[in-house]
Amino acid sequence: MSNPNAKRFYETVQATQEPILIVCHISPDGDCIGAALAVAHFLEGVSKNFVLVNDDPIPSRYDFLPGVDKFVQTAEVTQRYTTIIAVDCADAKRLGQTWNLFADDYTLINIDHHETNNGFGHVNIVEKEASATCLVLYRLFHALGIPMGKPLAYCLYTGIVFDTGGFRYNNTTPEVHTAAADLLKRDIEPFLVADRVLESMTRQQAELVRLGLATLTVDDSGLIAYLVVDYDTLLRSGAQEGDTEVLLPYTRSLSGVEVGILFRQTSTGVMKVSLRSRERVDVAEIALHFGGGGHVRASGCSIALPVDEAVDAMLNVVRASVRKAFSL
Repeated sequence: MSNPNAKRFYETVQATQEPILIVCHISPDGDCIGAALAVAHFLEGVSKNFVLVNDDPIPSRYDFLPGVDKFVQTAEVTQRYTTIIAVDCADAKRLGQTWNLFADDYTLINIDHHETNNGFGHVNIVEKEASATCLVLYRLFHALGIPMGKPLAYCLYTGIVFDTGGFRYNNTTPEVHTAAADLLKRDIEPFLVADRVLESMTRQQAELVRLGLATLTVDDSGLIAYLVVDYDTLLRSGAQEGDTEVLLPYTRSLSGVEVGILFRQTSTGVMKVSLRSRERVDVAEIALHFGGGGHVRASGCSIALPVDEAVDAMLNVVRASVRKAFSL
């Protein structure tokens, strides 16, 4: 075990006698959910008790993942924990209300791959060049010599598929394919993962797409496209807040568009903003302007403004970034 991060992680886990808290970021995606469940399977394998929590409901498309039924929502938990493992959280704010479950003398293990992660944990396994947090975990488990059985492999493979867009994004490296090929040897079904994560849609999600696409706007430059989903639209569709990710591909996939933006309003009125870029614009820099973060090509943030004001504020910054990138 030559990897010092792996060694410290393993020693911290083994020294813990109480249940370990595994936490996701708010509005968890496929990489986050897969990573959290992979950690849970690892802890089971080393005979450690754990509690798997998240602020928000897990989207139904991930129901096929082994162990997904073990998730509980933060509001249902009353105990406080001394050892916490956070996965796929670009910054501490992304932990949401799970902070309320941390004991005063807590130790936080931060496992992530976002470029904007500043190492907010006591133990930081942050590998910013990795394509997914699930790839970070794949490396970690290899370094530890941990057997990766079928349940754990399903979770890691799902996270890698999600964060590489089904091996289509520019973060699809030779290592990604090597790791995926190795995980497939565990008798998992790649069709099932691709179908559920990338293609399947509930009727409520389809209605959300129908309503959301009615707001699709391309700005005058032709380089920016965005969708706006207010909370009333979400309620009318019958979809969950976590279902809005199905809308993201409809922005950046438009021919000629460099930056795609999804605005969605939460039940509290806050605007959640997801940003995607194709080749030139650093959307992580844009997200940081609003206190968010992420990756150069995929980032997000929250804006506590009414819908129209939030859209205008974001578009002003995006347009400035596009003008700079394209020398307009």
